[in-house]
Amino acid sequence: MLRISMQKKNFGLILGGGQGTRFWPWSTQEVPKQFLNIIGDEPLITQTYNRLKTFIPPENIYVVADIKYLWWIMDSIRGFEQSHLITEPQPRNTAPCLILANIYLSRIDEDANVLVVPSDHFIPDTAVFAAQMQDALEAANDKCVVTCGIKPDMPHTGYGYIKFNESSSRKTGENEFFDLMEFKEKPELQVAEQYLKQGNYFWNSGMFVYKLKHFKEFLGDYAPYYFIQYTELEKVFHHKLSFYETFTNIKAESIDYALMEKLPDVKMFKAKFNWNDLGSWSTVYQLNSKDEQNNMTLKKNNIFIDSENSMIFSTNDKPVAAVGLKDIAVINTDNGVLVAEMKDLQRVREVIKKLEAEAEKPKGPGSW
Repeated sequence: MLRISMQKKNFGLILGGGQGTRFWPWSTQEVPKQFLNIIGDEPLITQTYNRLKTFIPPENIYVVADIKYLWWIMDSIRGFEQSHLITEPQPRNTAPCLILANIYLSRIDEDANVLVVPSDHFIPDTAVFAAQMQDALEAANDKCVVTCGIKPDMPHTGYGYIKFNESSSRKTGENEFFDLMEFKEKPELQVAEQYLKQGNYFWNSGMFVYKLKHFKEFLGDYAPYYFIQYTELEKVFHHKLSFYETFTNIKAESIDYALMEKLPDVKMFKAKFNWNDLGSWSTVYQLNSKDEQNNMTLKKNNIFIDSENSMIFSTNDKPVAAVGLKDIAVINTDNGVLVAEMKDLQRVREVIKKLEAEAEKPKGPGSW
């Protein structure tokens, strides 16, 4: 049975500012994937919020994102208070983002523990997730950062890895927390295969738990540049222009690079819940049911003829027909159409770069 903590010492923080470029042409910077029904009947950010509120009171759940997403956040999360949006002046990656959130939440209760989660992951096992995260929140009362490791089932080259010490652990609640040894960046295939064989390399889920006042202390000890930025932002917290200028000049860097890789006090627990970061269109294909020829579509009026191992994804009501396709994805939306081999779906970022480059080209007299 879930135990809901009504104490103010636990916050939930949803990272809601991702750009979702890997799901173009459906996901765009204006409406990124966390606000779309990528999998299931609700937007991903709605699913994330609903998971958290099973064990964290709604009044203690916050979202950090660009102000331009406020309407989408409030549309996706019914009853969401605007005061619970921590506004990013500009996207600067997760290190500045978490500094901003830490300053904001510390002004409410610096002794609070916070669970940081991305807004766009798919985790169907809510009860298991909630039980493990409550143990993680308890474990974070010690001076450490707690993270969640995902046991790999393949040598994935698109995820970062975390190496942990299997023989060094302590138990909190029903979960073991292992000493973390290293953060590893996205590896080459041969390296990922070695990680899989060794067994003590898990995927980095990007979820963290820590005490707010400890986070600031960790920056002071292991990330002095960001500690200086933290203290400068605190000084100008109530001066919007100065705060904006200071924040936008901070070096954009992930929290892994900025702090976690340097920090000796990181613990990891093994996720017992199913997890997928929905990193590309190929995950939509993997997570949905297929026909006898291994084709996938979500709409009954889409047609496959002499096709196999293929996908049709369409957001409008017009039928889409695939004839003689093998290992091909067809993505049809109001923003554009993507046709690619299944193995090349990760290359959608190249499409984005090409479109951005074309948009920046000067226009001739006849093109205004």
